[in-house]
Amino acid sequence: MTTFVLVHGAWHGGWCWQRVVPLLEGAGHAASSPTLTGLAERAPQLSRDITLETHVADIVDHVQRLARPNITLVGHSYGGFPATVAADRLGDLVSHLVLLDAFLPEDGEILLDHASHLTESYRASSVADPDWHIPPLPSAIFGVGKEDQPWVDSLLTPQPVGSYFQPAGLRGTLAVARKTYIRCSQGNGELLGKSVARAREGQGWRYIEIDAGHDAMITHARLLADALMS
Repeated sequence: MTTFVLVHGAWHGGWCWQRVVPLLEGAGHAASSPTLTGLAERAPQLSRDITLETHVADIVDHVQRLARPNITLVGHSYGGFPATVAADRLGDLVSHLVLLDAFLPEDGEILLDHASHLTESYRASSVADPDWHIPPLPSAIFGVGKEDQPWVDSLLTPQPVGSYFQPAGLRGTLAVARKTYIRCSQGNGELLGKSVARAREGQGWRYIEIDAGHDAMITHARLLADALMS
C-alpha cells in the first residue's frame, strides 16, 4: 500500500483533489490532501507572514504526523516548490516525489524566477497595498470545463504573496528514491519550460505526459489516478 500526500497549487486548496482521493483509496491506498496556510478554508489566516517556508512546514508536519512508510508526495503547479523542499528535508519518509505540471525549483530560486515578467508588477502591487495578495486566475485558464468553472471559481482564494518571493532552500542533490514528473499536455507549458527541461534532462527523473489540462485532478481524475499509481 502507498500513502499519497497530495499538495495543491496556487489559489487552490485540499478540496481540488476530492475526485482523485476516492480513486486511490478504492485501489487500496491511503490518500490525504492538506490545505496550505492562508488558502481555501484556511484563508482567514492569510497574512504577509506566510512564506514558502510556511508551506514547506505545513507539508513536513503533515507527513510526520502520518507516521507511515512508503509515502508518495505529489505537488501540483506552485505546490512543486514546497513539495520539493519538503521532500528534501523529510529524507527516507518520502519514497517517491511526483511533480504534476509543477515548478521544479533549484536551490536559491524563487517561484517568480520562472515567471520573471510578473516580478515587477507583483512587487509594485505588494508595496502599494500592504493587504495585497495574488488574486486567483479564472479556472478556465487551468483547463477546467464550463460545467465545473462556477464551482472551482467559487473556491479559489488569493495566494499569499510571500510564497512567491522566498527562495527555495535545498541541501543539494534531491535524494528521493523515485522521482516522477507528469506533464499535462493540454496545459499552457510556457511558465513550466525550465521545470520540464530539468525533469527530462535531470538524473533520476521519470518523465511522462498525460492528455489533460493543467487542473487534471478536476478534469481527468481517473487518468491522473492511474498515472499516480503506475
